[in-house]
Amino acid sequence: MSYQSETIEAVLPRINTTYLLPAMQREFVWTEVQICELFDSLMRRYPISSFLFWKVPPESRDDVEAYEFLSSVKASQNRSPLARSRGRREITFVLDGQQRLTALLVGLQGTYLGKKTKIGKGARTPVPKKMYLDLLHDGKYPDTNGETYYRFAFFDIEPLTYNSNSYWFEVGRILDVNGQSGFDDFIDTQVSALRGRRTLNTYEAEVVEHNLKNLFEAVWLNDAVSYYTETDPDHERILEIFVRANSGGTKLSKSDLLLSTLTLHWGTENAREVINEFVKELNCGLAHKNNFNKDFVMKSCLVLLDLPVSYRVSSFTKETCARIKERWPDVQQAIKRAVDAVNVFGIDENNLTSANALVPIAYYLYQHPRLTLLGESNADVLNAKQVRIWFISALLNHVLGGTSDTMLSKLRETLQIEKKPNCDFPIAALDETVRATGRVYASSKKAFENIFSITYGKETCFLALSLLYDDRNWGTISHSIDHLFPRAEFKRKLPDRLGSYCDDFGNLALVIRDENSGKKDRPLDEWLATRSPEYLKRHLIPPDPSLWHIERFEDFLIERRKLIQARLKYVFSTDEEDI
Repeated sequence: MSYQSETIEAVLPRINTTYLLPAMQREFVWTEVQICELFDSLMRRYPISSFLFWKVPPESRDDVEAYEFLSSVKASQNRSPLARSRGRREITFVLDGQQRLTALLVGLQGTYLGKKTKIGKGARTPVPKKMYLDLLHDGKYPDTNGETYYRFAFFDIEPLTYNSNSYWFEVGRILDVNGQSGFDDFIDTQVSALRGRRTLNTYEAEVVEHNLKNLFEAVWLNDAVSYYTETDPDHERILEIFVRANSGGTKLSKSDLLLSTLTLHWGTENAREVINEFVKELNCGLAHKNNFNKDFVMKSCLVLLDLPVSYRVSSFTKETCARIKERWPDVQQAIKRAVDAVNVFGIDENNLTSANALVPIAYYLYQHPRLTLLGESNADVLNAKQVRIWFISALLNHVLGGTSDTMLSKLRETLQIEKKPNCDFPIAALDETVRATGRVYASSKKAFENIFSITYGKETCFLALSLLYDDRNWGTISHSIDHLFPRAEFKRKLPDRLGSYCDDFGNLALVIRDENSGKKDRPLDEWLATRSPEYLKRHLIPPDPSLWHIERFEDFLIERRKLIQARLKYVFSTDEEDI
């Protein structure tokens, strides 16, 4: 079938009647500005690229999920509702052109949920806004932004129809025009209405007529929508076409590709909604707030089910997708247990620097379905300690940063080989695997240097400090990072050393918040005089009272670094000669 071209006015009624979205499509992501730019292109008679459709054969309609286009959108999370396919004479999927067709629908018949036009009480509350065109702005000259020539904008209330420079016209009203004869009457009505409010010179009248004429032609007369309709019934071929068509702009992520295939083969259950709802649960339904996305979930599926971490779309057959669907409850629970565990460790959206670092933990829990890392059994307590140490080290040393597919594969292989009946987490074997790749491993000299280079205020500060303590439940304890020698004391006695010394890792401790509020800005020697020897041991503070005075801070720092280094050696069971 060859390409066809039609007007926007002819295509618009087919949206959500004949034209629907396949489950593989992403959410609508265009901004108000992008929608305005599309209409500017139409007014200037620029091509807006071709569209790609798939006419779904009747025998395949039960095998696919169809979604509706949104007529009201917002800046994010534009989830399309599931469409009812029963009773439709024809279903045509939009494989390429979702963003543009949705933008046309929003601009002409819908709304954009955004910030209020006027500043004032509740100005930050999103409200539905319609698109308007400034009829007094001459499209022969660029707008103030320099990117567009015709001035389009969204307003939540009907703007003043005119002021000294503007006359705003609701764009969707152009659909009410009835043919060319009706358009002539329409122009006369608009010009007369404007003349009734202000003096309209000849030039301005021509601009108004020109803008309305261009808008009418863009919607009613110009064949702006050029499309090709694919009719092949083969789902695999359609998927490949979809991927190819969508690889030019914002490229599909691996999770998009896998989720598209998974949804296509999942059957009657709504796979996309299942994954999206699980992501929402991880982020908002647990004890801590998190910031995971479907990339993390889909990557975890691949790793946990021993599938290739680096993949091609064509490798995901019906059998592979069926396997993911079959094992989904177990995969879901393993991921959730991993997130619950690290949340209890005190790691959440505020300091989780790499979601991929959590995947090996989920794989380990998938291997041991009865383990939670939160209980008081010997296995839970011992392995929670090992998991916490390895996980924090992986975050601090960026083990899973950058291109992590190879590293994930190697860590998975190690967990397969080292799987023990008693559930022992193989921290030493994993550390060796990281070392063999040339990356910084937990017990290396470089890893220790990285820890000592961390200062107060860095995202990783809590992670590094938590290694100095046996506590595994920082996520359930109200805690804070304390300056042992308070900032106020530096300002009083060592102002020239404030910046270089006060925030040094050697001057920091992780304390219970109530304890920190009691200490406040008291000099360290006064505070420690009221503390027990156990307090000194817990926070790795040199026991010599002569070092607790600010004048001897450098000596204090040397001695405390020795204690911290000894603690880290113990934690990672390193040999002394390695440091």
